[in-house]
Amino acid sequence: MAVAIESLSGLKRKMTISVPAAEFTKEFDSRIKKMATKAKIDGFRPGKVPMNVVKQRYSFAITREVAQELIQSSLYKALSEHSLVPVASPEIEPLGMELGQDFSYNATFEVFPSFEVKELNGEKVELVSSEVAAEDVDKMIENLREKNKVWEEVARAAKNGDKLIIDFEGFVNDVPFEGGKAEGFEVIIGSGSMIPGFEDGLIGLKADKSKDLELSFPAEYGHADLAGKDARFHVTAQKVMQGALPEVNDDFAKLFNVKEGGVDALRADIKENMTRELTRRVSAVNREAIFDKLLEINSFEIPEALIEQEIQHLKHEMYHQVFGHEHHADEKIPDFPRSLFEAKATRRVHLGLLFSEYVKKHNIEVDAARVDAMIEMFAGAYEHPGQVRDWYRSNKDRMAEIEALVMEELVADQIVLTATINSKSQSYEDTMNPAETNPVKNIGE
Repeated sequence: MAVAIESLSGLKRKMTISVPAAEFTKEFDSRIKKMATKAKIDGFRPGKVPMNVVKQRYSFAITREVAQELIQSSLYKALSEHSLVPVASPEIEPLGMELGQDFSYNATFEVFPSFEVKELNGEKVELVSSEVAAEDVDKMIENLREKNKVWEEVARAAKNGDKLIIDFEGFVNDVPFEGGKAEGFEVIIGSGSMIPGFEDGLIGLKADKSKDLELSFPAEYGHADLAGKDARFHVTAQKVMQGALPEVNDDFAKLFNVKEGGVDALRADIKENMTRELTRRVSAVNREAIFDKLLEINSFEIPEALIEQEIQHLKHEMYHQVFGHEHHADEKIPDFPRSLFEAKATRRVHLGLLFSEYVKKHNIEVDAARVDAMIEMFAGAYEHPGQVRDWYRSNKDRMAEIEALVMEELVADQIVLTATINSKSQSYEDTMNPAETNPVKNIGE
């Protein structure tokens, strides 16, 4: 077997493999003889079919079978002998399958990048710290009051803060559009749940009255066929409702399963839950900062095949988020633009390759005690923590997710040992809800 290796652009390699004609012919002859003993062809008794007739009928199929098996065996051998590990299945290009001639083919593939992980060695990393203050608990209680308003129907015109039960239908160029109609729909004026102008347009509307709203969809609207277009919404109010905030007392505390201790116990529970979530958030933010710095100083070429695999994985994740269930084999994934996923996929693959080398370099192993601690942290957020513990421990995939998170923490802990740390204290609000450009919501989101 002859092997020639050519380095193409970047991480791409082309391997040309030639299998001697004698080896190909030997395997072909063995198979064609076996076929002759069992071939059933009209006009001949089984096993008595002339070889030339058998070859005429089965030669093409057997040649392909032999070629496929020789590719599989010779490719594995060639890769092993030359210490090459493809990142994905090679693309195979047969160069000829003529009996009596050497069987040759090209195998094109990408290899993993060769690199040595660089440590941070004094590079600056900004790590945040945060804590739950009394005013943060106050704000959370106010949010809970808002969510538990008592709504009563009123016989007046709607104003800001009211809840309306409405029927509506949307039109573009006087033609109804898909997803633009609803009945018995709840909307709170000022909530920002509708497209700009919709909620403000409901101010002054009374029950059993209708009006038309002339609006424009934002240019960044989620549905491309509506983005930037003018629309008319015909709206009819069924009810106008006014909300009353509940008092913060023992009865309010009982709404959240606080049976003893009243408001003080409620505040303690709220602070405990907020602190738990804040701890997780701070850990995630700091890990990301550490990993970003590691990526910055460890630049190398990333295999396109791995990026493509990750893009497909992200498309499946988005499908699940959009449609509410896992993708099934018989369902076509929408043609999500590649640009939505490329940067994230590239970062994931880059970081994954670094992780693998970093873990090997420092012999990092998952700590069972930290796995237990993480499960306890997650379980503590629920009313029945024992059930949550069992839920994790009874499933290998869920345990693998926990172990992966623990490994992330262990790697981050090791990386930051050689960094120069700049500490930054920030509020609960800034940590949990970093300033972002508000996404444009679809109707009723």
